[in-house]
Amino acid sequence: MNAVQGTVRLIYEDARWFLGKLLLLYITLPLTAVWIIIGISSDSGEASSFIGGPAYFFFVPFYAILGFKSLLPIAVGLGSTRTQLLKIFLTVGISAVFTVMLFLNICQWLLWTLYERGVSSASISHPGTLYSNEFMFLPYLWIDLMLALVLFGGAFFIYCITYRLGMTRTLIGTMIIGILALFLYYSGVIETPMQWIAKLKINAITAFTLVGVAGIGALLATYPMMRNASLVPKGKKE
Repeated sequence: MNAVQGTVRLIYEDARWFLGKLLLLYITLPLTAVWIIIGISSDSGEASSFIGGPAYFFFVPFYAILGFKSLLPIAVGLGSTRTQLLKIFLTVGISAVFTVMLFLNICQWLLWTLYERGVSSASISHPGTLYSNEFMFLPYLWIDLMLALVLFGGAFFIYCITYRLGMTRTLIGTMIIGILALFLYYSGVIETPMQWIAKLKINAITAFTLVGVAGIGALLATYPMMRNASLVPKGKKE
C-alpha cells in the first residue's frame, strides 16, 4: 500500500466512523425512530421534528475541522504531500457529507410519508419549506446538499485562516472587517447593491444553489492556503 492509498484509507475510515457510525447509526436513526414513536403514540397534536439538527450544527462543520486537523501529521508521516492530502480530504469528505445528506433525506421522507398518511402526527422542519411546504425529495435533497457544502466549506475555510494566521490575528482581522462593514452599511455604500439583489426576486432553489457555490469557493480558497502549510499551527509556533 503506497502513501496515497494509505491516506485515502485513513480519511475514509475516519469519515465512516464520524459521519457514518456516530452521526447516522447512533444519532440520526435513533432520532428518527423516536419521532416515529412519538408521532404514532402521542395525542398532543401536531409535532415538528428536525432530525437534521446534529448534522447541520455539529457533525458537518466539526468534521471539516477535526478531520483534517487530526489527519495532517499522520498523512504526512505516511509520506503523502500536503497537496495530496488536501485533494483526498476534500474528495472523500464531500462525498461522505453528501452520502450522509442522502440518508438523512430518506429518513425525512419516511417521517413525512407517515405524517401525510395520518399514521403519525410528527411532521418535519426543513429549510426546504422556503421552496415548498410539501416535502419534495429531490428539491429538499438538493437544498440539504447545498447547505452541507457551505457548512463544510465555510468551517474548513475559517479553520485554514486560523491555522495560518493564528487565533489572535484572525480575531483582530474579523473585528476590523466587522467595523468596516458597519461603516459601509450605515454610510449607505452597500445599501444600493442590497436593494438591487432584493429586486432580483431569486427563488429558493437558486438562492440555496448560490449558497452552495459559495461553499465551493471557500473550499477552493483553502488550497493555496494549506498546500505549503506547516505541521504546527501559527499560534503554537509563536
